[in-house]
Amino acid sequence: MHISILEDEDELSQQLASLLESQGHSVSLFTDGLQLLRAIRDDIFDLYVLDWHVPGASGLEVLQHIRTIKKIEKPIIFLTSNANESDIVSVLNMGADDYCIKPLKPAEFNARLGALMRRAYPKKLNDFIRDFWGYQFNTFNQTVTFNNTQVNLNDKEFKLALCLFENAEGPISRQRLINEVWLGTGDSLSRSLDVHISWLRRKLNLSPSSGQLHLRAIHGFGYRLVVTPQSPFFEKPMATP
Repeated sequence: MHISILEDEDELSQQLASLLESQGHSVSLFTDGLQLLRAIRDDIFDLYVLDWHVPGASGLEVLQHIRTIKKIEKPIIFLTSNANESDIVSVLNMGADDYCIKPLKPAEFNARLGALMRRAYPKKLNDFIRDFWGYQFNTFNQTVTFNNTQVNLNDKEFKLALCLFENAEGPISRQRLINEVWLGTGDSLSRSLDVHISWLRRKLNLSPSSGQLHLRAIHGFGYRLVVTPQSPFFEKPMATP
């Protein structure tokens, strides 16, 4: 997805960009409403994230232009510190699809964006879904669904879990996991890996007592995601004739 972000707080703007890019989206950043209005003439965005109070044209003016002048029906979500109920109602009535109050709460923001995407792009969203061993990974909003339960993961937890599931039943070295998730080396990262493994065991029910899949430590090497014989996904070896 190609997403535009109108936000004049640099730290928040970069945080949003990192969050969305980690999920595979391309992002264009704008600090001025007039910049975004000019860009709309030449570029096509799949979704708009708008702040209300920005230089140039305000987020409200940008919303009006998108909906009434350009007749663009792509999803729009406001992320702003303006929490006045009447303002929220007016923005939604003017055509915004959703509204988030600052400070940014990544899990809530991802959930709201995911809901917008499901409504606006039901077929395209399938590109973000991957199934492994009864677990459904949504790479758009970094959630994992299993046993009718949806779990939100942070960026590193999701990358680590995805790497383990992509290589289920095979041993993966600690160094490979650290390189792929943390992009570095060192004792502190090694400790972080162990902590994240512990969190995944709990959040995704991957302990030895789960009865389906579990994360097994390989002493002196790394980890392995094991499919237990009790799991409905376990494939028994074919009998020798």
